Amino acid sequence: MSRRTVLRAGAAMTAATALAPGFFATDARAEEAKAAIGGPADFVFHNGPIYTVAGTAPWADAVAVRGNAIVHVGDAVTAMKMAGPNTQLVDLKGRLLLPGFVEGHTHPFLGAFLTSGLDLQLANLAEVLAAIKAYAEENPTGPIRGFGWRVDMFPPEGPNRAELDAILPDRPAFFFAIDGHSLWANSKALEMAGVNRDTPDPIPRFSYYARDQKGDPTGYVLEVNAVLGVVNAVEPITAQAMGRLLETWLPKAAAAGITTVFDAGVPPVGSDQGAIIELYVDAEKRGALPFRVSASYSVKSLPIDDSVATMKDLNKRIATELVHVDIVKIVGDGSQGGYTAWLLEPYADMPDSTGGSPFTEDQWHQLIGMVDAAGFDVHVHACGERTARVALDSIEKAIATNPPRDRRNAIAHLVYVDDADSPRFAKLGVTAQFSAYWSSADPDTLENMVARYGEVRGNKLYRTKTILNQGGRVSFGTDWPAAGYFSTYEPLKSIQVGVTRQLVGLKDAPVLSPADERLTVEEAIHANTMGAAYQLRMDREIGSIEVGKRADLIVLNQNILKIDPHEIHKTKVELGMMNGAIRHQA
Repeated sequence: MSRRTVLRAGAAMTAATALAPGFFATDARAEEAKAAIGGPADFVFHNGPIYTVAGTAPWADAVAVRGNAIVHVGDAVTAMKMAGPNTQLVDLKGRLLLPGFVEGHTHPFLGAFLTSGLDLQLANLAEVLAAIKAYAEENPTGPIRGFGWRVDMFPPEGPNRAELDAILPDRPAFFFAIDGHSLWANSKALEMAGVNRDTPDPIPRFSYYARDQKGDPTGYVLEVNAVLGVVNAVEPITAQAMGRLLETWLPKAAAAGITTVFDAGVPPVGSDQGAIIELYVDAEKRGALPFRVSASYSVKSLPIDDSVATMKDLNKRIATELVHVDIVKIVGDGSQGGYTAWLLEPYADMPDSTGGSPFTEDQWHQLIGMVDAAGFDVHVHACGERTARVALDSIEKAIATNPPRDRRNAIAHLVYVDDADSPRFAKLGVTAQFSAYWSSADPDTLENMVARYGEVRGNKLYRTKTILNQGGRVSFGTDWPAAGYFSTYEPLKSIQVGVTRQLVGLKDAPVLSPADERLTVEEAIHANTMGAAYQLRMDREIGSIEVGKRADLIVLNQNILKIDPHEIHKTKVELGMMNGAIRHQA
């Protein structure tokens, strides 16, 4: 190696250390320079197909890793020359190597909390009630909570406390819907929360207590403000409990191949969202965090004037190698199941309602405008198409008003997008963030969602391919624990549904219309790797297997690009590496 090469490498590394800390600290050229003067590789992966998700070179024969970086992608001969006496040679034995999955929208804390109770993902209401009764008999004291009932188990007015009171007349009980947006509570739980006919709704017509004709609460509680009022009265959420629950999930995330997550909103314990986000940092300090985290500051309701100041504080306060708070999450509406998604035209089965949002259109423009002016990106929860349109309008206005910059805004869920708005994702550079696992022709979607939208709109749900065909960017995230029919945090299941638009495990299941919205396996993998990495401003560091990028790699026991797509969900992650360290090994 010449002296000029050494000096050039040293200059590149010096430049890299001058960059901002955390996710943006590494320049690919600096990593290549390190590779040029470094010692033997720590790992060499060989003897199996390697799908890089890199556009110009999607396949490779071998990969070498040194420290936390990838230092070779290409032929096996060169990779083997980088091996030394302590290099771990990983014989893929024909197994597939992929970049680690990047979850573009999920809720680890909320998922760990909600799914820790009684699982109510059952076939019908009779089975749900039987499960609650059996659980109560086996656990005769204390509150009872659970997760997973579906809105199609009940009439449009939702569940009723009377059904729970017959089983649990004296013990408080509450159960989260599978979409995470509503709660079914018994009379004792409502009593403990002080909810009665005189209790005002937290956000009228959006986050509220459903009531009967007499004005008494029915036990159906909608959206986060009202829901948390009941939950905290019965079984207060604490940061310590959240930390313990998260610990039980972290190995499961690693086993699912997840190496990066966007936490799209933590449970609001008190008024400090940072207290929960810092639990990731605690896990990182102990070496227990198997993925990197882009966390968000969530704005759910008024006031909004302090949003930027709070975001700036969290951004400075929490900035480690693996954990950052970079994005403002806006809870723009609710869900179609509870008639709280914000639509352009009325619900087909509730023609006097178009749902709602916590914010007026002027407040939308104000919020997104000032977040954009401060240099932060927004990530909008938009189940309804009016929410998507108003968010796009607000982003467009911010682009016209504020100085130019590299914007990475995203709008999530997108159950239905009006034809006029689909091309705007590409035009405005907004990532369309889909919960692909929802896009199956399951009973909830075919019966409940189509009932809400009517046949014309109901046959145009989750149009992922349309966004891609129009030049837009797409990312995937499970939105765990929220779901349409079954809840999962596993990207492989989400990828399968994105490709088939059918329920997992049923090859002959109906295909959700439009059938031509099905993605290729390559497109679905890209959405759960580079698509999400771009959304999170990490595409220079993760999302593909390229020299200079972080060594976030997973080994699958079968090649999901070659098998029947209906079999993808059976695939196992046999090895997972994040930041050059093995985090999972089957």
